[in-house]
Order: sequence, then C-alpha cells, then structure tokens
Amino acid sequence: MANEQQVDEREEIRMLLGKISAAWRQGRLEELAEYFHDDMVIRGPELKEMGKGRDVCVGSYKDFLSQAKVQELKESDAEIDVWGTTAVASYAWEMQYEMGGESYHESGRDLFVFTRQEGEWLAVWRAVLVSPPA
Repeated sequence: MANEQQVDEREEIRMLLGKISAAWRQGRLEELAEYFHDDMVIRGPELKEMGKGRDVCVGSYKDFLSQAKVQELKESDAEIDVWGTTAVASYAWEMQYEMGGESYHESGRDLFVFTRQEGEWLAVWRAVLVSPPA
C-alpha cells in the first residue's frame, strides 16, 4: 500500500512540475502563485539566494521572460522522492534563448522541494544549477 501511495504522490509531483513549466513557458505567470508556497525560495549559482517569498519568486520568472526569448527548452523526466509531506524532484534541462541580441545555450538541473499542505503540494524551494560551459 505504501508503495502505491508513493507512486501516486510522485505522479502528482510530476503533474505539478508540468503545470509550473507550462505556466511560465506560456506566459501565465500569475498561475505560478498557485503552485508556490508563501515562503518559496529560489537559489541560483553556488546556491545563492535569488528570491524569497511567493511574489518575488514569481517575479523572477517575469523578469527573465521580459529580457529573454526562449527559443528551445528540453527537460528530462524528473526523478522524484517522497517522504510523508515532503518531496524532492530533480530534472536536467537544456535551453537556447536570446537576450539583448545575443544567443545563449545553457544546460543544467533544476531541484525542487515540495511540501504538502491541506492536501495540496506546493513548491517551497528551487535551485537552478547551471552546468559550466563545455
């Protein structure tokens, strides 16, 4: 029974990751607030804090999209672990985008931590881990 429950919870997290990705890629940024915890934190290179709080974190997506035009984004299937009301999801990504007239190609991993509150999973922490240039 526990394994079935974990499979279902992993699928819930996988679906939530898909909703987060679709929302920002399609410019539905206000929708992200539904998926983020009030105290959401985003960390970037060297795990330095890039934003804290739901509105600030949603704003970081808005800032990126206001400056960059994503030309291509590939995301791998997420690896997901669940322990009670906590879940961790990680996936590789590769993105090509244009910013300031320049073209960029980056790859890396996203690491999300989720918490279950009142029956709903919410993202509470995200780390954007960019791979060094090849």
